[in-house]
Amino acid sequence: MLDLKPLWEIQLLDGQRRALEVKLKEGQISKDLKALKGEIEQGRVDFDKLKEKYNGFKKELKKKEMDAATATEQVDHLGQKLYSGTITNIKEINTSKIKLDSLKSVVNKTEDEILNIMEQLDSLHAQLEKKSVELNKKVDEFRKLHGTYLANQQKIKSVLAQLPLSRQKILDKLDIDLWNKYQEMKKRFNDPLAKVEKGICLGCRMGISFNDLRLLKHGVDLVYCSNCGRLLFWER
Repeated sequence: MLDLKPLWEIQLLDGQRRALEVKLKEGQISKDLKALKGEIEQGRVDFDKLKEKYNGFKKELKKKEMDAATATEQVDHLGQKLYSGTITNIKEINTSKIKLDSLKSVVNKTEDEILNIMEQLDSLHAQLEKKSVELNKKVDEFRKLHGTYLANQQKIKSVLAQLPLSRQKILDKLDIDLWNKYQEMKKRFNDPLAKVEKGICLGCRMGISFNDLRLLKHGVDLVYCSNCGRLLFWER
């Protein structure tokens, strides 16, 4: 009686090897890692832009504070001259009053601008803190995921390393003529051997004739699917 079970086991091992090799090259975790890396890189770009804006406001604040201090000093100096009686000329007094009012207006306006900048800085600082926390979380997630990815890759490599020995053990028991026929069929099919379940060829999902099913059960001769041409395997 023909025994196609070893041939079927080899085909399963070959299929497992192909699937593992694909998984080794591009797994779901690998895709997730790439996506997460992209998010982290974009997050850092956004953070740097925000930080640059924050630093710009800090410089502007420093300048405005210096402007306010200078204007306040001028107000104090002019006010002291004006109200101490140092200036006695009526025209000069009027001119000084106008200048003093203008300086006070500059001080008030600059102080309002300083308050506005400080509010902007508070808002930007809060945004930077939030983005920093989000980035750190994503970096931690990336490290954990990367560790899992490396462990999975090592696991796959370990399984792949064991497959050739398992395959060879089965191959040593195979009939050479049957193996040669199988190898020849591989030129046409990736998986030349098709399992039959409930009267269906699982290679093409088409029904098997009653006569072919009878021949399969007898297990004397090789039986091929009349639809796809694959060698049929019926597990006893």
